[in-house]
Amino acid sequence: MSEETETIPGADYTLAEMMCVVAARELPRSGVAMLGMGLPVLSGTLAKLAYDSDLRICTEVGAFDWQPWPEVPRAPIGIHDLILNHGSVMVTDMVDALGTLLMGGNADVGLLGAAQIDRFGNLNTLVMGDYRAPERRLGGTGGNTEIACLAKQVVSIMPQERRRFVDRVDFNTSPGYIDGPGARRRAGLQPQGPNRVVSTFGVFSFDTPDGGDTDSCEMVLEAVFPNLDPDVVQAETGWPLKVAETVREVEPPTNDELTLIRRLDPYHFYLTPGRY
Repeated sequence: MSEETETIPGADYTLAEMMCVVAARELPRSGVAMLGMGLPVLSGTLAKLAYDSDLRICTEVGAFDWQPWPEVPRAPIGIHDLILNHGSVMVTDMVDALGTLLMGGNADVGLLGAAQIDRFGNLNTLVMGDYRAPERRLGGTGGNTEIACLAKQVVSIMPQERRRFVDRVDFNTSPGYIDGPGARRRAGLQPQGPNRVVSTFGVFSFDTPDGGDTDSCEMVLEAVFPNLDPDVVQAETGWPLKVAETVREVEPPTNDELTLIRRLDPYHFYLTPGRY
């Protein structure tokens, strides 16, 4: 992102901080959440500590129901950080995480990041460009695919850039509504939702009341961050964006939320420009 899009004029917080705070707010206060790599780990930890949440957060490597103690020095650095061993109800492996938990239908929400997202909420974490001759190879799928397929709801977190918000992902590693109404069922997947997307500019829902069977299943701009206009969001979106009839303005981060999220990232592992 450019320097101009990383801060909000006159604000004492960055767009990346705002994005992570809003993603934490979007998580339910109970149930089971599977956190993907990167910013989802920071937002999930924030949600547990800031909102007195009963949400049981888990990672794909087998950390189940991590309870960060109030004075926890930082968010986990990745989904495999040994800090997860302290406070987890169970520490097991990917077989249990992706099999028993996800395939067993026990994940209520997945919080995921990626390199690309498209109008139907599909994510790409594998390659940029043509698969056979990619411009760039990415970190891979990990459990991103399983979470996207099997969680009952998905919240995606993604910097708002035209190169990331594309009409169609270069490679669909993590299905959203695939190519429109009915596509999830045709692929053998259950309906899903209400899915959400949080970017550095705002919050999106999807135009489908039943999890992918009817209506357009496309992303809809629902809310913008303070001092941002929907036209700015459209300029950084690679397709004609659907916009809600009334676009609300998101409440800025509170002092408590900002203090906590900055404490949870003391090494700037997550919130440094170029890392998210």
